[in-house]
Parts: sequence; C-alpha cells; structure tokens
Amino acid sequence: MSVYSTLRNALFFLILPTRLVIWWLYFIPKSNRQNPAWSWKTSVSVQAARSFIRHHTAIRYRTPKSLEPGPDGDRFIILNPQNTLSNTDSPVYKGILNSVPDIKPVPTGAVWYPAAPVQPPKKLVIHFHPSAFVILGARPSDDTAHGWGLDHFSELSGWPVLSIQYRLSLDADKTFPAALQDAFTAYAYALGTLKIHPSHIVLAGESAGGNLVLAMLRYILTDNQALPLPRSALLLSPWVDLTDEGMNKTKMHQNARVDYIGYDLGHWGATSYIPPGWEETSPYFTPLGSEYKLSVPLFVHVGTSEVLYDDIMQFARNMKEKGTDVELHEAPNAPHAIFSAGKGLGMEDVAIDGHARATRFIERTGPTSESEVAGLR
Repeated sequence: MSVYSTLRNALFFLILPTRLVIWWLYFIPKSNRQNPAWSWKTSVSVQAARSFIRHHTAIRYRTPKSLEPGPDGDRFIILNPQNTLSNTDSPVYKGILNSVPDIKPVPTGAVWYPAAPVQPPKKLVIHFHPSAFVILGARPSDDTAHGWGLDHFSELSGWPVLSIQYRLSLDADKTFPAALQDAFTAYAYALGTLKIHPSHIVLAGESAGGNLVLAMLRYILTDNQALPLPRSALLLSPWVDLTDEGMNKTKMHQNARVDYIGYDLGHWGATSYIPPGWEETSPYFTPLGSEYKLSVPLFVHVGTSEVLYDDIMQFARNMKEKGTDVELHEAPNAPHAIFSAGKGLGMEDVAIDGHARATRFIERTGPTSESEVAGLR
C-alpha cells in the first residue's frame, strides 16, 4: 500500500466513528432514509457499506488471499487443477481459458458452508461470491454477516455449499480468464474428485459471481461441449453489463442514491478484469444483449432498489424470450446482493424469502431421486 493509501486509510478509520454517529441520528426520521420503506438499521447499514466500498475503491484495496486455512480450519480446502476428467478425453481448460498465455490454472481455495461434510456429498451448490472482480472473498470473515446467508441457505435447502476463492483481478496476470479457470477447477473437483453427477450440481453466483456463472455456461456450450452442464444456476443480482456505457447508466439510475454500489467500483472492476485490447462487449463479459436459448434453468434474483435492476430485468426477459426456463424474483426494496447480505443490511426477511424461493427452484429442476440420476448415466 502506498503512503497516500496508508494515510487515507488511517483518516477513514479515524473519522468513521463520527460518521456513524451522524448517520445514526440522520436516519432516525423516515423522511431522511434512502428508501422510505427501509428500517433505521438498513439505512445506516447501507450507508456504511457504501462508504466502505467507496473507500476501498479509492485506495484500490487489495483483499488478502491465502491458501492457509486460518480460523476456518477444515472448512477451508485447496482445489488443485485437473487437466482432464476421468470420463472424458477433453481437457478441462481449452479455448478461451487458454487465451492469455501468462494466465495458467493454479491451486484455488474454497470454503464449505455451513461446515465441512463428514462424507463426500452427493449434491452440491458451487458458489461464487460478489466482488466486482476486485474485492471481497469466500471466507466468512470476508462478509460482515460472517457467512450468515450461505449458512442459512444451505441449512434450509439441505444442499451443502462450497464457495470458491477465485482470483481477483488485481494484477496483470489475474485478469480474465483467471477467475474462470478457477471456476472450472472447482467444477472439475465436484465432477472428478467428489464424483457428483452434474444433475446434482448447482452453480450459484452473486453480482460478479453471477457473471462468472454465465461465462461458465457459455464456455461449456461453445468451447468445451465434452463437459456436462449442471442441473441449474442461481443468478443472484448478476452483473450482466461490463461496458463503460453500462457503467455510465448507473450514474443516472433511479436507485443511484439508494444502492451501495455504483460507477466507481464497476469501472475499477471492469477495467481490471477485461484484458487490454479485448472488446468489453464480448458475451464473456457482457451477456446482456447476447442472450440465447439455454437448456440449464435459471433462477434470477434481483432487488428493486438495485442500481443494476434494469439491466438484470432486461437480461432475464431476453433469456426467457429466447426459450430459456427463467424464474425471476424481484426482492422488494432490496439493494444489491441481498441474498447473502440480508443480515448485515437488516433485511433478513427479504433474504430468507429469496433462500426459500431458490430452494423450491432447485427442487423443481433436475432429477429428484438416485434412480432418476442412474437413468441419466
């Protein structure tokens, strides 16, 4: 961290207590709240989240990444790249995954929610955390609610969750397709090591993680059809437009003063993630406008107070018009990525409703019994 960033970081935390007191007092009247339907706790929490994200963006904060378990103990595991799967001669990493010569598959960290399974699971949700490709992580300590969202969703649904610590685009050798390589390292682990049938694997991604899930599905369909498609996908506040035009739209959006994310974070993330010279309109970066019929059912969860609301709604409508099975849920008055952030933002009830809807969606997609799975082999 530079001297400038160090001083700015110190100043931020020095004045933070004063800001918190001001926010606590300011948001007592409902008329001062960003959304009149929000509670006092939600208004203060969203303002605090907005302030932290702006600060992290301004100093280009580098989220620590380690392959040491630390306090997560046996919940933390390391996934090693698997070049091929036992049931196919096709390599896992090919085509677009080899498009930047300096970026290679590497060991990837992952965290179990709510706990490490005693026996290898027979079904799995592979989760990709929100990040704008430059912040946050998969560990409970990376989340102000300490993993509450994933813990609750796993316990409610009965599906174990493995959240992936994919590479953030903080260096030249970690742009696209580094995160996508890590995503397939996780998918290959589920298929090849855990031996889970693809019909019992669900891909889930929040924000940039949702963008990553859509890139995974596109890669299987276009670059590596030897890989099986998963049962279904959960797109939770997915980021579907990484163009600068798309980022500029957020400045004028009706939710620009409500949501805690905005142009600065999006611009930092997109320009860091997209390799120099690549078109930002590529469907691997911007799936909005490149929709197609997909055999994998999609659950799309969006908050009505999100700055990305219009883009997500349009993407869901376009996919549905192309013939994809899309279940769309609008979470009332929710800001960005409420699925995991519900407790931290004082909207647990809205998040829990999303967990229940996603659980029912998973249940209605794919086979429901081992006999049905056997019939697919």
